[in-house]
Amino acid sequence: MRHALDYQVVISDEEIPVFILTFSENEASDAVMLYDGGNHATLYRNQDDVILLDYLPHELKKILSECGWAIILEKTPDGTEVLRDYKVMIKKVKNNPYIDNLP
Repeated sequence: MRHALDYQVVISDEEIPVFILTFSENEASDAVMLYDGGNHATLYRNQDDVILLDYLPHELKKILSECGWAIILEKTPDGTEVLRDYKVMIKKVKNNPYIDNLP
């Protein structure tokens, strides 16, 4: 698992979360986001690439709890170009093993 060191999130007019991440060389395949209602979420891009989205903005928590999916945009490191975009299901879980004991 790796941390998303620099990510942004915006909420669309339709109340859909849009996460903006740095491009990853690994292709996203059957991506899903796990969310337990707390301060962090886990993005499974594929079975070998897991990203921790830590310290989510407070206003995002309610939206993640209610929304069934999110959009991921992967941009160049300088942020000038979107290289990949995809939709992910948000799976609500009671306990997320990757983030247990994180504040």
